[in-house]
Amino acid sequence: MILHAVAIAPRQLRVTDVDAPISGLPAEFDGYTIGILSDLHQAALPGPSHTRRAMEAVMRARPDLIALLGDFGVSFKVAPALSRAFYQPGMRTLAPMIRSLSAPDGVVAVLGNHDYYYDAAAVRQWLASLGVRVMVNECRLLERGGARLALGAVDDAKEGSVDPLAGCGGVPPEVPRIVLSHNPDGMLHVTPEARVGLMLSGHTHGGQVILPFIGALVRNSKICGPRHPRGWVPDSPAPLFVSAGVGSQIPFRFRCEPDVVIVRLRLSTPAHSSTAASTGLRARAR
Repeated sequence: MILHAVAIAPRQLRVTDVDAPISGLPAEFDGYTIGILSDLHQAALPGPSHTRRAMEAVMRARPDLIALLGDFGVSFKVAPALSRAFYQPGMRTLAPMIRSLSAPDGVVAVLGNHDYYYDAAAVRQWLASLGVRVMVNECRLLERGGARLALGAVDDAKEGSVDPLAGCGGVPPEVPRIVLSHNPDGMLHVTPEARVGLMLSGHTHGGQVILPFIGALVRNSKICGPRHPRGWVPDSPAPLFVSAGVGSQIPFRFRCEPDVVIVRLRLSTPAHSSTAASTGLRARAR
């Protein structure tokens, strides 16, 4: 069992397809697809071939937009020198793979806590050099035939400072908002005035170890309970979906496969009009 958790499970990548009904979504954005790659944590294990498979899976989905949800390398808050020794080789390995990503609306990224442990400014500069737009407490308006969709992004909830309006303070209220946040606890820092239609996050690694009858012992998140360390999070103020991530700081997984998430936005129906219905929205693995 331990051998499987160390040598096999961290490489058992799955693709999770998510249909997400969005209140007020214009018909022009029905089917709009976002490819999610979270928590790459590039290191010797499980290795570059695993990361490359994840990126190839995203590209096969032909998304309209690709979002990188932070934590690109391995780092340690209390050990800066060790962080540099781990993180910088990971950046060199990831660079050609990230540069190869493309989508009609581009590639965007947010920062995670491990990016801060290493050097947030350096990570932003590195991503920008690869053609990735790093978004921190800001918003981007996407357009289709005159219709608009707001893509907001917040800073890391643990190491940064989250804008309570999710970067969307200047967006007209009728424009629906999708918000990216590395840490799902970003949801706890935004106000109802942010009008979040959907938040997409990572950070928890899905718990990495899921025990029968108990669930995930470690989530590093207040909003994600032991039964919901990944996927749709119940009792969230707004719909919140959490990826289990591609990699992990420590390559050990039990009953919790790494994943690539493909989100398809859908027109909302009365059955999905309340936040409580978010746990019933469709997500399937393949």
